[in-house]
Amino acid sequence: MKMILRWIDPVVACRWPSCSRCVLALVIVASLFAFPTHQTYAEDCTGCGEKHRILVLIGSDEDDPFWSLFAEFMGVAADQLGLQLQFRFADGSLKAMSSHMRVECERKEKPACIVMQSFKRGGLKFLRTANSYQVPVFLINSGLTSEQRAKAGEPRSQLKYWIGEMLPDDYGAGFQLANALIDAAKKDPSRLGPDGRVHLIALGGTVSHTASVQRTAGLMDAVEARRDEVVLNQLVAADWKKGFARNRCRFLHRRYPKASAVWTANDQMALGAIEGLRDLKLVPGRDVVVGGVDATRQAMTAIKEGTLAATVGGHFQEGGWVAVIIHDLLNGLELSKIPTHYASPMKLVTADNVAAYQASLQKSEWDRINFKQYSRLLRPKSDGYQFRFELADRSVDTSMQIGEEQQSVEKPARNE
Repeated sequence: MKMILRWIDPVVACRWPSCSRCVLALVIVASLFAFPTHQTYAEDCTGCGEKHRILVLIGSDEDDPFWSLFAEFMGVAADQLGLQLQFRFADGSLKAMSSHMRVECERKEKPACIVMQSFKRGGLKFLRTANSYQVPVFLINSGLTSEQRAKAGEPRSQLKYWIGEMLPDDYGAGFQLANALIDAAKKDPSRLGPDGRVHLIALGGTVSHTASVQRTAGLMDAVEARRDEVVLNQLVAADWKKGFARNRCRFLHRRYPKASAVWTANDQMALGAIEGLRDLKLVPGRDVVVGGVDATRQAMTAIKEGTLAATVGGHFQEGGWVAVIIHDLLNGLELSKIPTHYASPMKLVTADNVAAYQASLQKSEWDRINFKQYSRLLRPKSDGYQFRFELADRSVDTSMQIGEEQQSVEKPARNE
């Protein structure tokens, strides 16, 4: 009876060999029970020897340094957990990402689960598509707008196949970075404007991308809180691109030659801004301080060189932690034991802690992680999910701890 009840659950994606008997069981049992005893997304794979195929949909291109980190870390976890990852990159195109979603959902052998970001506000559409094809989906990195949340409701409410979300504190990242740059610029009086304040220019990501909106909201609040110390000369979008950032930083600094700090919404744009400043014969790190978000390997090098003042990151780990949750989901853990919301904290990296953080980006450190220790399925007595990654050298802490049922911080966007 238990197996029949699993089969009739409205959100189960199972296939049974004896179709006629299953349909008959469905009719009989469904007439007796109004609701299933529990929900599970486990497939009947007994003896098949095949790994669950997980589709990961990313809006950026595959050479993006942050997403390379994300994919590598998730890959280590997937290897341990017996998952097969398949990445699809949209190269900045909402149309391409939508196409990837629909093509994969229409395959005869659908993905066991989809992991995706809400790219260019396409999240609600993607969630609805997956739901219509009865494919479980988990949202990462960039979430829905407040308007979309009002329409979608909570995960598993209106959209039964939307399992949950793990999102970084993008607002906090933008806020931390702004404060770090103001503090860094103020260390040298020559970097202050005639009014005694730090003059700052800023480069945002794609204006319709939730991550950029939230990071920018953090910037705006930091500037407002310290308006006696800093003035934001201008904010423009550079669409996450290094080349765009180089040109736009050069343009902005010509317009505002007193600017001594450049805030950018990701590390690629920060590195582009550094090149733009050099084009103007300025010395990044001396004449102008620059900061970014993502804490990529390239950013670590730039901090060590002194050209980048700060970056904020650590959220590349989300891929590994989500892999643990999906492993449990697809192998029979009751859905009620999987929370719907997870929030990833973000760590500020400067010259003070760059060496320790850089070590945490090494695959040799990732290989030490036993991802199975975080599984609720394999550790049924655990109270819940508590994800934490520490270096072999326990004297330093570069971890980000994620507990269950933590919702990401969302602030109103002042730039919209």
